[in-house]
Amino acid sequence: MSEIQCDDGLTQELVNLYELQAKLEAEERELDQKMKQLEKFKAEQLERKKKPKQSAEFVEINVNGHIFATTVETLSKHPNSTLVQKLIHGERMPRDKEGRIYLDRNPKAFSRILDYLRTGHFPQIFQTPNDELAFTSELEYFQLQPTTTPFHTVWNPELIAPGLEITDGGKTITVIGEDQDHVAIIGDGKITSGTATVSVKVSIPRPNRYSIGVVSELPLNMNKGYGYKTGAIGWVLHDHSGCLGIYCQTQQVAPSTLGYSTQDIVTVTVDVDRGNLFFKVNGVRCAELRSCEVIKLGVYIAATLFNRGASWVILPE
Repeated sequence: MSEIQCDDGLTQELVNLYELQAKLEAEERELDQKMKQLEKFKAEQLERKKKPKQSAEFVEINVNGHIFATTVETLSKHPNSTLVQKLIHGERMPRDKEGRIYLDRNPKAFSRILDYLRTGHFPQIFQTPNDELAFTSELEYFQLQPTTTPFHTVWNPELIAPGLEITDGGKTITVIGEDQDHVAIIGDGKITSGTATVSVKVSIPRPNRYSIGVVSELPLNMNKGYGYKTGAIGWVLHDHSGCLGIYCQTQQVAPSTLGYSTQDIVTVTVDVDRGNLFFKVNGVRCAELRSCEVIKLGVYIAATLFNRGASWVILPE
């Protein structure tokens, strides 16, 4: 009888040991699971520390491998731009391994875009025409161009000097009077907001002078030119005589490398909201004014023709 009891006790002890072992193994598995969860949590925390902080004020952007840091305030300067929609309003965007928003765009041009947003000023100098083209392309891509003002780009027949004749549906103006200053206004009236751009082809029968720019008020005498600077040869930026603009003196062959003489194509862009005025001659930027309080009050685009036979043609936009 006792031997059987001993066997039963041993059996029970073995059963208890097996149950304990199973319990320990279960606890070990549970502990391993919790350890794995802990390691995963630590890894996630470490990854979060590595990622840049995209706070409500600060943004880092990866533009084709180049990292740019800026603020939401800067990016929001043009609230309707695609740049704002992409970077601020939560559109789905690809991100790099550090969590930064990734843009597959031109980093050099994007740097100029940020400078433009920070200052409100367009770049003053481009190293090459391709650099300017890249900047313009990015402005269009992100919809950051200044607001364009509806502008009737014709010579205004009510606001020209005697001795001028308008033809070609308002696109061409010619000096039919004697050699003297003849002032002419382009457009229906004063530009009081937004941006307007006009390009004209200037043809003069012999080397002399002419100027183009903006005036804050209409001149009392349309046969009194503006903007001349005695002794200047080539293009000169002026801001006197009641006007703001550029003046070309070609009584001698201008020594400028831009080759200013006749048949020049002159482009004037005025941004009234920002007070900016830009000039290109034959595709090359030659002069500008920035943040001018006079311009912000509103201006007319005006030109001064001189020689009999001189003819200016407004080019298509």
